Amino acid sequence: MPKLFSLIILVVIFSFGVNVQAEPVGPWDLDRLFEVPKWEETDRAAVQGMTAILYSSIPYQDNPVEVFAYYSAPEGTVPAKGWPAVVCIHGGGGTAFDEWVKRWNEHGYAAISMDLEGHLPLSETKGNRRPRLATDHPGPSRVGVFGDYAKPIERQWYYHAVAQVVIAHSLMRSFPEVNAEKIGVTGISWGGTLTSTVMGVDNRFKFAIPVYGCGFLPDSDGHQGEAIKPGQQTEVVNAKFDGSSYFQNVAIPTLWVNGTNDNHFTMPITQQSSRAVGGPSILRYQLEMSHGHGSGWRPEEIYAFADSVVSGGQPLVRFDRPKLDGDQASVTFAATAELTDAELLYTADSTSAWPKRKWRKALATISGATLHAAVPQDAVAVFFSATDERKLMTTSEFILRN
Repeated sequence: MPKLFSLIILVVIFSFGVNVQAEPVGPWDLDRLFEVPKWEETDRAAVQGMTAILYSSIPYQDNPVEVFAYYSAPEGTVPAKGWPAVVCIHGGGGTAFDEWVKRWNEHGYAAISMDLEGHLPLSETKGNRRPRLATDHPGPSRVGVFGDYAKPIERQWYYHAVAQVVIAHSLMRSFPEVNAEKIGVTGISWGGTLTSTVMGVDNRFKFAIPVYGCGFLPDSDGHQGEAIKPGQQTEVVNAKFDGSSYFQNVAIPTLWVNGTNDNHFTMPITQQSSRAVGGPSILRYQLEMSHGHGSGWRPEEIYAFADSVVSGGQPLVRFDRPKLDGDQASVTFAATAELTDAELLYTADSTSAWPKRKWRKALATISGATLHAAVPQDAVAVFFSATDERKLMTTSEFILRN
């Protein structure tokens, strides 16, 4: 990765001089967050091939805050207008992940991954515990599921986490090897929830990929929804933080990745979120997808989707809404790669919480730009899945059977 010395200083100065006033969105001061932050390289938690960074965020309880991050760009000659790039947002129990940055580098993207709870990606041993080491100037840590909702907003973790993500974006936009007009955002679990919020707050992003996490959290019968509702906590989340408060601002392409049985974020709220954004959206419901950072950054569809938006790559299969006609289901689709496999997934369970419902597979046939399938007699909800010749899979929305 190129070292960032005098050239970056000039870019930073220039960025401050031409910063465009941002429209207010939610409780965040975007004029401030869109400025390039103060930052420095650090040898703490150093990893070969990565630049370890400490950058300044908004104060917490009148004290300065520094955020640790890993950053790297791909090896090789920098494209004429710079590398496309992505901001990576970790989930609960996560931190800055050099492995995640490297994975994006291998796909031709510069990437930054930061710790949003004031930690370094290091641990110390205290008895039988291995708590994370804090930076010298940490911000707040997450308290359960919006457990700090009653505090002044300036002291709530989610407020600071959104700010730290937007500032990381501002920082990366200033790097001379990055194409500032080709930066996306992705997040896993809590990071997916933050992605759902950030993409409607920071209008500079060009694509967004929430994994597991989404909006409409209080509507879920998964862990997140049950932890939030009912009462004042729900009101605070809906009014200030939930992505649904900002989806009307989203015009960029989005890819929503989730499993059929995720315990935290259920299929209905993922679908509700996908429908609520203004830009084109694609769904990828994976049968019984496990929940975790590795599982969340592993699908190749994520990188192909980013390529299709900012690098002229071949698009993923995109579905219209499926239709039911008696015991037959169908859906039309658009694809530039040949489909090699198609399935109908269905559940016969209409009473269990969504994470507990068992999904099964049935054969679907490909006829031109339409998939067809016979619906099993006991099915109460169905959706289609298709895999193309690149072995990339996307799905339709699910539809309930009356």
